[in-house]
Amino acid sequence: MTYFEKGTTCEGTPGNEFCTVNLGRKRSFQRVEILAFIDPLCPECWGFEPLIKKFMLQYHDYVTLRVLLTTRHDTANRCQFHHAKKIAEEWDKYARLTGMCCDSDVWLENPPSPYAIAYAIKAAEFQGRAAGLIFLRRVREQIFLRKQGLNLFEELLDVARLSGLNEQEFSNDYHSCRPIKAFQCDRKLANEMAITELPTLVFSTPCNDSEAIKVNGQYPYSVYVEILTDLLGEKPVPRPNIPISAYIEQQRFLTTKEVAVVYDLTEEAALKELRKLQLQQIIEPIVLKSGEYWSYILNAK
Repeated sequence: MTYFEKGTTCEGTPGNEFCTVNLGRKRSFQRVEILAFIDPLCPECWGFEPLIKKFMLQYHDYVTLRVLLTTRHDTANRCQFHHAKKIAEEWDKYARLTGMCCDSDVWLENPPSPYAIAYAIKAAEFQGRAAGLIFLRRVREQIFLRKQGLNLFEELLDVARLSGLNEQEFSNDYHSCRPIKAFQCDRKLANEMAITELPTLVFSTPCNDSEAIKVNGQYPYSVYVEILTDLLGEKPVPRPNIPISAYIEQQRFLTTKEVAVVYDLTEEAALKELRKLQLQQIIEPIVLKSGEYWSYILNAK
């Protein structure tokens, strides 16, 4: 274990390390708070989605999740967004590595604006943390799965409607300076906490001497459960999974990989279960060049 700054220790290999940060203050709540630093358009963060879905489904009684938006490298991103083909290739690479399908053609046909997307997500969060998380998911579905760049405000408004937001409030907030300031606050906190890789999760609790545990990159699921157990001082009891059909109805869109991870199945076994639901006309597949995802059929029951 090495010390790289005052009050902070890290262990592990570069790019895959645990960091313990002395926050120097105590909190009054009992739940473990998770700060998730992501870039909404980052393919690694998209590939991380199945794991965080499973964790929140099983342990949401013990944790609160707060998503903070940032970018991997500001200067590089400004340059890269003029090279759509390079970004599309990166998406294809991580789709193969993570199993989370996506349609990289969006970068060739209708590339999204990273800042407009970030401001829209922050605008949605003004209607509540849960509303912001739903909107974030719907935005990523439109971009990663449905090849929509969301460059027109009317398109973002459609996503707000799909997410159940108050459309007038969303419009007012989006066109104000509030989401810009909120995004700047997220990036400032990322700098203060030395976030150098995305995704990064920071776990904190008042029950462990005001320490926070920073996890860069993606680890096996058991690692996150161990961290939660250590911070709580007891083993948390996971909630039982709901039926796959009910979960897809709740989520509306899911990839095969997400179903496999959430339900501890192989992708082959997950696909078999999804095919059964397809035969029952509960869901339908949407085929992409990197795989397929599943859409809940409204009024299926």
